[in-house]
Parts: sequence; structure tokens; C-alpha cells
Amino acid sequence: MKQFLITVGGVVVGSFLFVFIGFFLLMGMLGAASAPAPHPSRMVLAIDLREPMTDQRPTNPFAALGGEPSLLDTLNRIEAARTDDRVRGLYIRANTGGMPAAQAEEIRAALATFRASGKFVVAHLQNDGIRMGMPGYMAIADSDEVWLQESSEFMPMGLSAEVTFFAGTLQRYHMQAQFETREDYKTAAATLTERTFTPEHRESMMSLMGGLYDNMLANIATDRGITPAAARAAIEATPFTAQRGVELQLVDRLGRPEEAVRAALERGEEAELVEISHYNAPAHRGGQVIAVVQGEGAIVSGPESGDIFGDDSVFNSDRIAEALLEASEDDDVAAIVFRVSSPGGSVVASDQILAALRTAQERGKRVVISMGDVAASGGYYVSAYADEIVASPSTITGSIGVLGGKLIIGPAMDHYLSTNTETISMGSPLINSFSSERPFTPAERAAFAGFIDRAYVQFIGLVAEGREMTPDQVRAIAGGRVWTGQQALERGLVDHLGGFQVAVARARALAGIEDDARVTLRYYPAEQNPFEAFGRLFGASSESVEALVRLNSVLSDPRTQRAIEALREEDVNVRAETDRFHVQ
Repeated sequence: MKQFLITVGGVVVGSFLFVFIGFFLLMGMLGAASAPAPHPSRMVLAIDLREPMTDQRPTNPFAALGGEPSLLDTLNRIEAARTDDRVRGLYIRANTGGMPAAQAEEIRAALATFRASGKFVVAHLQNDGIRMGMPGYMAIADSDEVWLQESSEFMPMGLSAEVTFFAGTLQRYHMQAQFETREDYKTAAATLTERTFTPEHRESMMSLMGGLYDNMLANIATDRGITPAAARAAIEATPFTAQRGVELQLVDRLGRPEEAVRAALERGEEAELVEISHYNAPAHRGGQVIAVVQGEGAIVSGPESGDIFGDDSVFNSDRIAEALLEASEDDDVAAIVFRVSSPGGSVVASDQILAALRTAQERGKRVVISMGDVAASGGYYVSAYADEIVASPSTITGSIGVLGGKLIIGPAMDHYLSTNTETISMGSPLINSFSSERPFTPAERAAFAGFIDRAYVQFIGLVAEGREMTPDQVRAIAGGRVWTGQQALERGLVDHLGGFQVAVARARALAGIEDDARVTLRYYPAEQNPFEAFGRLFGASSESVEALVRLNSVLSDPRTQRAIEALREEDVNVRAETDRFHVQ
């Protein structure tokens, strides 16, 4: 036993030392890193869209290590490159897998603005025989040159949704899902409660996909200079050979990526290729400030994760509410753009965030919502009172409704594992309503349905007030139904179509900032420095961690080592006195 405890203690201490010393080594490397190498006088920026992109930049510096730029980072760098005389053009590896349609639209708009400045875009498609995503092709269709590898097939075949329903599976294995939904179009739990599409579910999906498909066809037709009918006929005839793609004016040139790179560099007049993640835009100081508050992922309440490498992929109500309030207290901030990319989440967390947004407005800040690829349910809840809402035509939004419930696994545990769960409780007779051991009792179901009803009425009311509609008008377009951004505009749920840059332009206009005036985007929550991120792991302040790192740097300096050695030779005690502490 003694040897076992010694071994366990050694492992714990060793693990701690590994993390702690590794951190100091990392900080040392970061501190010793030289300034970024200067850019060439002529360059072509390379953008690889083949990997999935997060919508927003992580605030945790360790989460960003080795990652590709987020969508917002990419859009901002393209915008900066537009006015940078050193940048001659862009070379893009197009996405041929899955890419959200709204993301593709924002990339498409950024490339169009870039080309309007007189610069070029060369894009390359490479397909390995699997279905090519239609959004990825739409994003680059307006390029000066669209390349396709000759051995590839042209395959942006349209849109498809494959939904697996588990109600039969749950029944077979003695499980059950019980949910309350408001109303019939709130179908997020249908895969657990149904065996097939309900009429409302099918209608909603067909409407949503039809809107997305028609919009992409229209964009492709415009960008390729062909008729909408020709674009539809071509897509519905896929797959076909690369050469046929050229004949139908969907592709400009055939060749491998290396050949497309050479073509781009030739257009750039002996330019050099620079990855956009390494591109440092010219620094611009001064001008008025527009705050950008970022929220991405499921909306949740509760404390943030202490994971040092956490990716900020949740829409934490404390963090986002604090960011909105902090931006509203900053006298330099002229307006706020609130980027919302969320499928929804907790009603309580959404309400906390909405309250912070309204406080910002009461403090005189105009707030513009910029919707990402999805801003539905709770994502719309937090947006409803904004001064203006901007969504891409293919943003998925709406879903004004409420659902909740539970998965009952007790009978399965009893049948397959012979478990037996006993409950002792005190207080309300409803305290065990959400036990996974059994279904709701009639009283529990009625109480829970009442809660869902109240939440739905509250949701309808705040949308009605925020969008200046009557409750009946909201009910007619609510019921949990999702809409594209285009459909939402037609129903009064959003104010403008466009991406992040359009939202920034609307914030400028509402704040009375001239079109040609320089503005600075200030992001909230602010990016943590490495000391703050590491301090979260051990519950230490960033100042304490920074002091330790600086002390380590001083003690590691050769000059300090020589001084210590000289003192030792003179028999001087160089140990520091520390406070004693006891662990009981």
C-alpha cells in the first residue's frame, strides 16, 4: 500500500510539473519569438476553405493554437486586403464537402467586394468522386478563374436531408421520450418521438430547403453569366465530366492545384503566395469604435469551463451578458454589432442575455444583430429587441417556440441490467418530475406543460414588442417554424439581408458615422492573454501567473545565472525566505 501511494503521488506530482513546466516552456517560446516576417511587396493570399470554419474567433489563446482563421477573421482579412496595395489577388481552395449556405454567401459577398476593387480571385475545385457541396461551389462561382482538376467530376448535385427517427428503436429497447412542444412545427425532438415525418415537419423542411436551393441557383446563374433555367438544368444533370463543366460555362479552366497557383502568381506579376492565416493587415489606428460581441453555440447558463484548451463553443449567458454590458459602458463605443450564431438553448440563459442587450440600449448604444448560419429559437430570442437585425438570405432563423422533456431509460436498465432504483424525497410532490426512471405522472405532465405554455407566451410577447407586431401576427409565423433569412425578411422577422460587413455598415449608419470615416472593431469578450487562460486551470490570477513567468525568465537569463554563481563562490546564501504554510 505504501509503495502504491508513493507511485500515485509521483504520478500526480509529475503530471503537475509536466503541465507547469510545459507552460513556462511555451511562454518562453512565445516570448522569444521574433516579430512576424515582413510581407513581400507583391503577394497573393491563399485561402483554404476545405476545412470547416468556426463562425467566430476563440477568446482562449490556447484554443486557437494551430487552428485556421474563423469565418469572421477571414472576412475581415479579405476586407483589409482589398485596400492593401501589396495584395494583388486571392487564390482559393474551394470547399467541395459540407459548408453552411450562409457561410458560403458571406464568402461570396466578400469576394465580390474584393474583385470590385480591381483585384483578382482564382479558385480551384478538386473532387474525389463524392458529392460536391453546392454551397462551396456557389461561394467561388464569381471568381475570375474557376479551375477544376481534369480527373474530377463536376458534382454540386443540389441539397439533401436524411433524417433518422428513433422512436421505434427506443420502444424496442424499452425506452421512451416524452416531450412538450409549442407548437407543431417545433420538431427538434421529433427524431426521438416520431417514426417518420409529421406533415408539419415535412412541410417545414421542404419550404426551408426550397428557399435555400432557389437562392443558390439564382446566385450561381448570376455569377456564371447564365440563365436561371440553364443553371437549374446543369445542376440537375450532375454529375458530369470536368470538360462538360467547361462547355456549360460552370468552369473556366482545367488543371491541377499547382497549375492554378502558377496562374494566380502570373496574374500577380511575380507575386509571392502568403497564407491568409499569416497575413498581417496594415495597422490602422484612431477612428470611432464599433464593439463586436460574439456568441456562438448552444445558449447555456452556469459557470464557464475551466479547460485551458476550451474552444468557446458554447454561448454562455454570464460571459455574453457581461460582454454586452462592458461594451455599453465604454464611452469609446459608438454602436454594438452582436454576432449571433446559435440554434438556441436555455430560456433562462437567453433571457439573461436579452436583458443585457436592452440595458445596453438604455445606455444609448444602438445594437445591430448579425446572424450567422443559424440564429434560431434562443438565437432569435436574444435578437428580438435589437435596433436592427441583419441575416444572410440563407441564414436559418425563426423557430419561435419552446420544447422540453426527458428520456425514460428506467425500464431498459431493469430489463437488461436488472437494476433497481429507489427514491427518497422531501418537499414538493413534483420534485422527481424529471426522473429518467419513469414517465411523467398526470400531475407532473400538467405542471410541466404549464411551464412550457408560459415560456411560449413570453417568447411570443417579447417578439411582438421587439418587432412592433401584434401577438397574433407573431403566432401566425411562429409555432416553432424555421425560416431562411429571405423568408424571415418577407415576414418582418429581420430588417436587412447581408453578412457581417453589412451589419457593421448598419451600425455605422445608426451611430451617425460617415461612410468614409475610419472605424475600429473592438471584440467582446476580449481575447484572454495566455496568463489568464493558464490561471483558469489552477484558479490563480493572471497577475500571479505572469509574475511567475517573468521570474522564470529572469532566473533563466545567463546574466542572472552568472551573478548567482558569483555569490555562491563568495559563500552568500541566495535562497529566498518564504512564508511557512501547513496543510491539515
